[in-house]
Amino acid sequence: MKLALTAVLLFCITASHCQVTADNTNDNTSFDQATFSHSFKSKKLTTFTAGEIKIGEPQRWKLNGNKLWTGGLILLSGAAKGFNETLEFNWHGFAAVFPKASPQWFWPQKSFTNKYKDNDPEKGAKFPLSTSALVFLTDQYHLNNFIQRSAITAALVIKIGEKKKPFKHYVFDALYHTAAYQAGFCGVYYYFKSRVPK
Repeated sequence: MKLALTAVLLFCITASHCQVTADNTNDNTSFDQATFSHSFKSKKLTTFTAGEIKIGEPQRWKLNGNKLWTGGLILLSGAAKGFNETLEFNWHGFAAVFPKASPQWFWPQKSFTNKYKDNDPEKGAKFPLSTSALVFLTDQYHLNNFIQRSAITAALVIKIGEKKKPFKHYVFDALYHTAAYQAGFCGVYYYFKSRVPK
């Protein structure tokens, strides 16, 4: 099947580079061939036909401005998640680095009551939407969640605006953004974890 397809393609390519014109007054048939120009200077084959078709090198994955922006946003997102995990599971490491930090704002076991009036869940919300849309204004844990999700959303919006590209570029993008997220997470989480008193 491949051999037959190759033969048909070769025939079509050769036939498409010439034009047959018939003169009804005499029996002569003339063939006008297109001209070919091969350039090997830039290590790529470029064929110019009557329609000026150019065949170039495939695109390469490059670290451009968009990737720096999205990578930075994903790094910030990972750092916010690492900070949340630190506050939740390594509070003593954070308190060792910042001894004057208020547990009422930073420690989730205490700060979750900040969204309620007088820190009492029975009294209801501290201010309108303090238990839902504006909860990120009540403590560091929810502020970190807001930062993480906002950064990921902003990175996605930037990526959606890019043009279509080869599949391997999406694989490289996934690896790059995963590395950025993990670098942000590990940079914060393991720093504070190493400060936990023993």
